[in-house]
Amino acid sequence: MDGKTGRFRPGGRALANVVVLLGGLAAMAFVLAAAAFPGGGYNPAMQMLSVLGRSEVRLVEQPWCRYLFVAGMFFSAAAVLVAARAFRLSAWGAALNAAGLVAIALFPENEGWLRHDAACWAAASGGAVMLFGWMRSEPSRRMRFVWLALLLLSALAMALALSLHSLRVAPFAPWVTSAQKLMILSFAAWLVSLSSRGARRLWLVAAWLAVPALLAAWLVLRPAGPTAEDILKDAPEASADDAAPLPVSDDELAGLAWLERVTGRMDAADEREWWDIGGSQHGIFAKRYNIAFAGYAAAAIGMRGDAAVRARAGAVLGACVERMLRRDVWGYSQSEGYWGRKPWAPDPCHRENVMYTGHLLHLLAMYELFTGDRRYHRGEGGWDFVWRDGRKVHYDVEKLVATTVDQMRRGPNGGIACEPGLVFFPCNNHPHVALALLRRLGWGDWSADAARWERWALAHYLSPSFGGGAISLVYHMRGNFMYPRGQGGLDGWSLLWYEAWASDRRLATALWRRARGYVDFSRLEACGDELSEAGCCDPQPVPPSVEAVFLAAAARACSDPETASRLEQAVDARCLRREEGLLWLDLDRRWRIGATAMRLVSLAESNGSRFRSLCLLDHEEQPRHFWYNSKQ
Repeated sequence: MDGKTGRFRPGGRALANVVVLLGGLAAMAFVLAAAAFPGGGYNPAMQMLSVLGRSEVRLVEQPWCRYLFVAGMFFSAAAVLVAARAFRLSAWGAALNAAGLVAIALFPENEGWLRHDAACWAAASGGAVMLFGWMRSEPSRRMRFVWLALLLLSALAMALALSLHSLRVAPFAPWVTSAQKLMILSFAAWLVSLSSRGARRLWLVAAWLAVPALLAAWLVLRPAGPTAEDILKDAPEASADDAAPLPVSDDELAGLAWLERVTGRMDAADEREWWDIGGSQHGIFAKRYNIAFAGYAAAAIGMRGDAAVRARAGAVLGACVERMLRRDVWGYSQSEGYWGRKPWAPDPCHRENVMYTGHLLHLLAMYELFTGDRRYHRGEGGWDFVWRDGRKVHYDVEKLVATTVDQMRRGPNGGIACEPGLVFFPCNNHPHVALALLRRLGWGDWSADAARWERWALAHYLSPSFGGGAISLVYHMRGNFMYPRGQGGLDGWSLLWYEAWASDRRLATALWRRARGYVDFSRLEACGDELSEAGCCDPQPVPPSVEAVFLAAAARACSDPETASRLEQAVDARCLRREEGLLWLDLDRRWRIGATAMRLVSLAESNGSRFRSLCLLDHEEQPRHFWYNSKQ
């Protein structure tokens, strides 16, 4: 439509007018309709005012709203550029605003606050430049006043909401989020008004809209990864070492004594010295991981021991379970960015959070296997999660299994998220190991659930596009994409435990050979406490010594003693300590317990321990003559 004559221009320009006008009106109608929809308010994960945002499909919150949001931001950016060209608005303002809108689409609130905030500032600044430039050229004083008043009032409402939230007078949702949407809608309304008077360049709109269209096409049409059969075609024949395990060594007993010390009761000073780690408990050195690894190390040593050693290992596992149930270990799950605002709070196990629940279930299953004690089962007591305000949630092993398996079966691929919407391969190994142990104890059979997850994981996690390891770091459920980078320590963590429950052990050994090709021996053999450099594609730096012990344990489990010995020797030369009948790695307290535990796991494996033998029924593979396979 011509801005002077009020008539449609011929050809593509007229169509561009219609596209921008109808698109803007449709976007506003969608949001306004969602606002009027009855329900419980905002989605706490994304703070998006949308009925789709409040929905859930197979345990994935607002999956389609994410795509609509991305498409809407790209459409808005296209409208900005079209309107700016049609009315000769500031090119710099239009470029800054469009770039900010696209960045907001790529970095929503819960995926990167710094980048999201920078994008918001860019979009707002660019919009302001365009607005004030337009005011000078708008002949109608009435129009200038109306739009300036509307846009300034919406901006002031946003500033007021943010100020009240920072002063803890008003909550973030719905006040800040409502003001944010009001400001966006006001700016969109202004653009619709401009587009109704003369938007141009249909090709520009099409070019920008092609970006989300191509993204959606790639998500739907991208090729599937290898199947288990594909992996096994190139896998060398590899079977478990059937040689009789060696007796428990003196070093293993010294390591077990150290585990008893650090997991048992301590005075306040020793507790701080060993367990004042993890900060907010959101990092990869959080207490839950160190506790769990300590329990697994005790099991690795105890499985080859006599009754006394097995009892000591069972006691360590019991101490680890009790530590896992402390509020300072699971309390991180109640933060606003995690599940603290969910209806099921303060339950840390109800949804996602397999980075805690998987390890807890794994420890509980091992504890029962080693001790025969069923105190945590239904009818025998269970336990309570007690929050600071007195609220409590009661659990037992059977309820934890039911909650875990329900998520596996209702989810889109059989996996369970660690953090909200993020699924990691290594974390999902632990519930499957636990279920395999419980199957051995006669509590049920979850092999079909394991097969479903294994099939999907092998087809999606392998061969990251940007290298770094053999297994992609994380799968993003809402966006349905895989982070295209791996990490060596994550490969070790993943394959050590995958080998224990894999449907065919050759799958794990074949994947280990892939992972070994990514190992940077020159860096790992330097060892030490210093963190690896974190680049744009390596967001989880760990010390070389920690990465080395995880890889060594996986190498042992996957029948590669040469690689394991090379890594173990490098770590031992720099970090291993033997004092007063104890054995441990002298590292920073953030890594010390977990890394020592993994070194003890690889030590036990070098003498014949295998977690796979704990998980499988006797008829499934050649028995290794451990106590749990014997008739005693």
